[in-house]
Amino acid sequence: MRALTLVTVLLFGCQTSPGVKKDSGVLLSLQRTACYGACPIYLVEVFSDGTLRFKGERHVKVTEPVELKLEAAVLDKLTARVDQSGFAGWNDFTTNDMTDAPTVVLTFKGHAVRHYRGDTRAPAALTALEDEVDALLGTDRWVKGAGAETQ
Repeated sequence: MRALTLVTVLLFGCQTSPGVKKDSGVLLSLQRTACYGACPIYLVEVFSDGTLRFKGERHVKVTEPVELKLEAAVLDKLTARVDQSGFAGWNDFTTNDMTDAPTVVLTFKGHAVRHYRGDTRAPAALTALEDEVDALLGTDRWVKGAGAETQ
């Protein structure tokens, strides 16, 4: 009986409860989704250790996964910029005031904001932050090119 109890504890005792996520190490992610036109569709993730992963899907120059290490100064600047932006206080902006716009999902330290670019209630500072994140990470090198348009 003791052996059965020990086996049960070893097999099931260390499992994570359903619905509980382990920390994936993702510090920030920015995802741009489809529109009715040729909007670039991609996901860029930045991990706590400075690793950057880019995955382009459509209307981008590079569709193969890219992984590189950010310089510490870039990671620090990115973190400071998002921390100082008021991002943590924003909620989703998903009203369809205009059609044919992409959605941008920006996640930082576990807080995500979905921003439909056709929602006129969204603060201009959010759009500027999304674009600045792209600029700091240098995503243009994988996005710009034939068939790649930004919106």
